[in-house]
Amino acid sequence: MDELEALQTIGRLIKEERLAQGLSQVQLAKQAGTAIKTVRTLESGTRRTQEINQRKLEHALGWRAGSVSEVLKGKSTFAPEMITPDDMRSGDEPRQGPPRIAVPAAPIARASHLSDEELLAELTYRMMHRNRG
Repeated sequence: MDELEALQTIGRLIKEERLAQGLSQVQLAKQAGTAIKTVRTLESGTRRTQEINQRKLEHALGWRAGSVSEVLKGKSTFAPEMITPDDMRSGDEPRQGPPRIAVPAAPIARASHLSDEELLAELTYRMMHRNRG
């Protein structure tokens, strides 16, 4: 995963978690003790912020310390589109609600190269979009 892809993944994860917790960008910034600009910058997925601000946001979101850095350094074992906010929590914390399946952002044309987990995510994606339309 290149740096831009990692930044976009972090932006997506922060936004997903913030919305799941029912927070606005301003509320998250206040809770984390950072500037609103920091939250907007990270959610936009265009550039890094200081590590201290990453740590503050991790804490405010209930994520494992260093989880943002892991993704930015490419240490995640999942493809970027498969990482969920639950993957950012420590293993000893209970998950909130039922387990979530990472859903790809766009449909996949060929399934022959996908793992079982990726196939399940693709099916979930298609069912969600079929039920919306």
